[in-house]
Amino acid sequence: MSQIKYANERDLIKIAKCHIAAFPNSLSSKLGYTFVSNMMRWYLSAPNKFLFFIEDQNSVVGYCGGHLQDGVDSFGAASGMTQFGFSSAITALLVRPWLFFHPDLTARYNFIFINILRKIKLKKDKPLAQTNSNYNNQPLTAGLVVIGIRPDLQQKGLGTFLQQEFERKAIEMGAQQLQLSVRTDNLKAIKSYLRNGYEIEKEVAPSYVMIKKLN
Repeated sequence: MSQIKYANERDLIKIAKCHIAAFPNSLSSKLGYTFVSNMMRWYLSAPNKFLFFIEDQNSVVGYCGGHLQDGVDSFGAASGMTQFGFSSAITALLVRPWLFFHPDLTARYNFIFINILRKIKLKKDKPLAQTNSNYNNQPLTAGLVVIGIRPDLQQKGLGTFLQQEFERKAIEMGAQQLQLSVRTDNLKAIKSYLRNGYEIEKEVAPSYVMIKKLN
């Protein structure tokens, strides 16, 4: 069960099922399998992104997605995934209008509005390396964007196993440090990251930004 596999198109629905099992109350899960599958497609869209998983009896039991922050993208991971899942999100919201009041959505109305403008081409974004003069002076960073484990297999070492593969892949891609964001109330995840060498860099409510410098 501990064999790592890198995802392709036909794996996305299995990964979506694991995501929904791991995060049943999140807005992404409430929007359904189609949305999550399309959202995960972002990780397959360019060489600086990656998505891998652990499978047991043809079922994904854990997965992890990340990207190299090399300045090529015009915006961050959250906006990138939103753009890939945009059409299916709109469809799901029309079918389930009560989700417009989900706390994950109400807290991000400005973020959603900006991504609507991007989708209809009213907001044009240049690559981040062109818009941030300090970008190329920063350590090349691999962002751990998402990690999920089926609930019945949590606290059994799979999180560490996935983090180790993420680090290996990041080093292979030339990263000098790792970065992630985790909610301040997610104590189990924070303990896991601290145990695997991450440090809290700063708080951006409601989350901590954590980094791990690579030798």
